[in-house]
Amino acid sequence: MIIRKLEYLIALANEGHFGRAAEACHVSQPTLSAALRQLEAEMGVMILKRGQRYSGLTERGERVLAFAHRMAVECEHLRRDLETQWGDALGRLLVGVVASAIPVASKVTALFQKDHPHVMVKIVDLGPAEIQRAFQESRLDIAITYLEETVRRQGRNHPLYVEEYSFLIRKGSALAARKSISWKDASQVPLCLLAAEMQSASSPIRDIISQLGLNVAHVETNSVTALYAQVRSGQWASILPRSLAVESEIGSDLKCIPLLPSSIPISVGVMIPDRDLTFPLAEAFFNVAVSLKTGGHSLRKHAPSSR
Repeated sequence: MIIRKLEYLIALANEGHFGRAAEACHVSQPTLSAALRQLEAEMGVMILKRGQRYSGLTERGERVLAFAHRMAVECEHLRRDLETQWGDALGRLLVGVVASAIPVASKVTALFQKDHPHVMVKIVDLGPAEIQRAFQESRLDIAITYLEETVRRQGRNHPLYVEEYSFLIRKGSALAARKSISWKDASQVPLCLLAAEMQSASSPIRDIISQLGLNVAHVETNSVTALYAQVRSGQWASILPRSLAVESEIGSDLKCIPLLPSSIPISVGVMIPDRDLTFPLAEAFFNVAVSLKTGGHSLRKHAPSSR
């Protein structure tokens, strides 16, 4: 029963409304409210701020909510652990992926599902900071993300490739005839860039433009589709991860020009959060990713796998 009450608390925090939370849990509002009062009595603390309507959690309530998230994830992992003891694995695997790694994630998923055809893999496009928060709150099973030092400390990881960059421009534009381009030349035209929250904290894009002392007009977007549309208008070019600038995705009217290598290598890799209970399907996905040959995303220089 305590697990069910914790589920009610999670639903209330997500919905911000007693009625909607009760509906999400398929119970009546009085049932949900009574269960939360019982939870407060059992924990010996006030979890909800008092008022006519839901107005948030107390400081101690936030701690109970964090525990509830962990408990929900561990219960789900235990259930799926038991399922995998007999026959073909069932259930769901939740994978967080940064935008630039979506093409690699699709390759890993295809190989993974050859061995686990009945597992539903859900790919969630998240920024690097969102993936870190999701790991801390036990909301992801595994991720493909930038392996910055703060991320490495959160679990076991393996580098897959070093991110490379391309200059994207509409065909027929002044620079479109180039075979390659320097960062300085690329940064002298109006740019549409991916929003900061979608990039590694140590991404060279803004760093290099800033170091060059250039103040280029630019727009930002958190949508790759919107970025393509801006470049397609002819008013903007872009600097973006090479994995997002493949011809099959950008269309025949845009051209991808390799940027000369930057001095700041950014590793992208697969990572399992550090938890007491290891999820076998996440381990299987991790092993598939480690064995994957990433083709053009060769890893020239990277740190070894770490814990």
